[in-house]
Amino acid sequence: MTEAATDSTSPAFEPALLDWLRTRGIEESRRLVRVDEDEALVSKFEPGFAARLHELLRLVPDLFDEATVVKNTARVMASMPDEPRVTAWQTAMHQALAEAGERHAIPDLRLAEVRTGVDSVRAVLDAVLWTEPLCGDEYAPESGEIEAYREGLEALEDGRDIFTRYYGMFAGRAVRNHCPGAAFARILLAQGWHAVTGTRAPAA
Repeated sequence: MTEAATDSTSPAFEPALLDWLRTRGIEESRRLVRVDEDEALVSKFEPGFAARLHELLRLVPDLFDEATVVKNTARVMASMPDEPRVTAWQTAMHQALAEAGERHAIPDLRLAEVRTGVDSVRAVLDAVLWTEPLCGDEYAPESGEIEAYREGLEALEDGRDIFTRYYGMFAGRAVRNHCPGAAFARILLAQGWHAVTGTRAPAA
């Protein structure tokens, strides 16, 4: 690797970094967002995406009102007793998003940006709630599930964001891909736990 490729102020740094990512199997396009002495932050989204996402999320407040999320999930759970509770939560969130899209005439392509985040949170809930509770079953969280959730919170507090992917070290810097909606996703995770388990999300 040339000296220019490791100098973050050099025009050669970003192409070298992106080439390095491809050697690690990251084929989807990335761009360099920010770099300092310790970290290089990359994104698969174009400039301005984060601002547009936050603007969009302000139009869908039902997705972040805990009482509404719990109520909507309970309604969906009653209609699918043989399906996983996490599926009911995901379905309720997708329905609320679609309804908000109709109210505000939001194109489906933009709604898909939020659906992707909901689906990512669903994957985390699936991993944490490993007993796979069904909608029609009596259920209380297992101690291991509570501990798994707490471990996730500890990771967040330590800066090891579960919505941030770490790719390795390049030119002495940690390379990470950060989700611009991570702060919102953490809210969805806590509310999803409450809606699915009927209990408040565990504290760390």
